[in-house]
Amino acid sequence: MDVEEAILRRRAVRSFEDREVPKEKLEEIMNSVRMAPSASNKQDWKFVIVMDDEKKEEVYRAANKQSFVKEASAVIAGITTDPEYRMSCGIPSGVVDLSIAMDHLTLKAAEEGLGTCWIGAFDQEKAKDVLEVPDEYEIVALMPIGYPKTSLEKRSKNRAEAREIVSYNTFSE
Repeated sequence: MDVEEAILRRRAVRSFEDREVPKEKLEEIMNSVRMAPSASNKQDWKFVIVMDDEKKEEVYRAANKQSFVKEASAVIAGITTDPEYRMSCGIPSGVVDLSIAMDHLTLKAAEEGLGTCWIGAFDQEKAKDVLEVPDEYEIVALMPIGYPKTSLEKRSKNRAEAREIVSYNTFSE
């Protein structure tokens, strides 16, 4: 599968089969995640893969009781270990770095026939408590992963046309 095909297959999956993703497949996906670039190559991230049903139940509660969280084979938490570090442009690098890494995850998962869904709707403190994340770190996203109930066929997406969002040399509305 090429990158464009993975991009067209990837979508927010909120309904998963009751089927476990083998640990070896998760490790292969995480190997792609670790190859993501990061500001100054800091790699200021950690990932917690939750596969235990009782622990997933706790994550589900921290994630505003979104049912698909506990349906998924696993939930992966992306954590920045240096949330205060800012790039020279003023933007926190941990959020950017984790977003790039998590997108590597979504695309590799799509290539493997797995579905994912970005979750930003969760209680940070509850999730940190459940996953035993140190106070000084931040969970940037939670991502359920598993076999989707409906296939990940390539399909067009409802997105703005490039001419509506791209300008050259200077910003334009």
